[in-house]
Amino acid sequence: MIVTFGKRISWRLEAFGHALVTALMRLLPAETVFRIGEFVGKLLWPIMKGRREIIIRNLRIACAPLEFETAEKMAKESFVRTVANLLSSSVSPKAKGGGIDDMLVIENPELLENACAEGRGVVLLLAHMGNWELLTRMNHFFPKGTKSGAFYRPLNNPILNGRVVRLREADGTRLFSKRNNLHQVGGFLRDNGVIGILADQRVGKQGEVVGFFGRLTRVSPLPSLLVRRCKSEVLALSLRTLAPGKWSARYHKVEKPYHSENCMNALEMAMRVSLPDVFWLQERWKVYMRKSLNPRSWLGDDGLRGEKPHRALFWKISDSEETEIGDKFLHADIEWEFVTGRHPQELEEIDRSKPLPIDFILTAKPNTELAKAADRLGIPVFVM
Repeated sequence: MIVTFGKRISWRLEAFGHALVTALMRLLPAETVFRIGEFVGKLLWPIMKGRREIIIRNLRIACAPLEFETAEKMAKESFVRTVANLLSSSVSPKAKGGGIDDMLVIENPELLENACAEGRGVVLLLAHMGNWELLTRMNHFFPKGTKSGAFYRPLNNPILNGRVVRLREADGTRLFSKRNNLHQVGGFLRDNGVIGILADQRVGKQGEVVGFFGRLTRVSPLPSLLVRRCKSEVLALSLRTLAPGKWSARYHKVEKPYHSENCMNALEMAMRVSLPDVFWLQERWKVYMRKSLNPRSWLGDDGLRGEKPHRALFWKISDSEETEIGDKFLHADIEWEFVTGRHPQELEEIDRSKPLPIDFILTAKPNTELAKAADRLGIPVFVM
């Protein structure tokens, strides 16, 4: 990849901005940093319409059935909490009152101790929730001599990435990325190491289809693959905010066998400990569609159906339009609604008329007004 001069300058400015904010915030107590984050979150909430829609959609799915007004209220609380956690995460190791014992409480350390006693390593299923940067410092609470590792996704900015990696490894946690051979990771586990994997985010076609919060989606097969290959133990972990600048971690058991479905059930249980602490800013249940990927292939076996099926609209301007939906759009987990003669401005009303949001819209021909209305709500539109 060719890196332009402008890109290099941009990278340096981003890294400088991160370093400046971090340096300033480290002069303050951890509690104050968190409260500043809450204040910033409240200021940003009214102008972050796109992000608001994503958070609301996620919560409508995760908590269905849920009144829209309740989902909106929860979304604002979650956004403000997320901004506070993000600001705290960048400074927590060095902030005043930033000692790990002052900031983090482990509710049930005996679960990890028992898992480590098996001697085959432990995979920790993690979610982006709370101040997740503290997870790289949790080795202070591990059984003596236990090695700590974690998977991470390298940042696009290599300068900022190098800085973040140094911070995360400062307390002895070893980081692994997709560039690392799985044999290295397997060796780390077989040496009775504990390795954390953030498993809550969406993945592409390579993922396995399982239910997550009652909705069929694709998840990473990596945790269950490692556990089965290395015969390791596995636990999920929740991280919730107790007070400004203070968090609590709790381990959760995973039912055997340790396949992806049971792993995700345990992770869901962990996330439900504190839904406002979860990072909902990514569209978790997005349906991927392109020429080589349609709803039928995305959702897997045609007979699969989740507790919260996907909701789709077939939008027609008049009855004279084509009404037959192609086979590639038909699946047991998709519930179709036929809309005829409605104005695109009514889309928001249609979306809110049921607890679950609209996942996508299908039309027989392009409709500019509909595309604009759907884009404001974060709903993809596809033309047959």
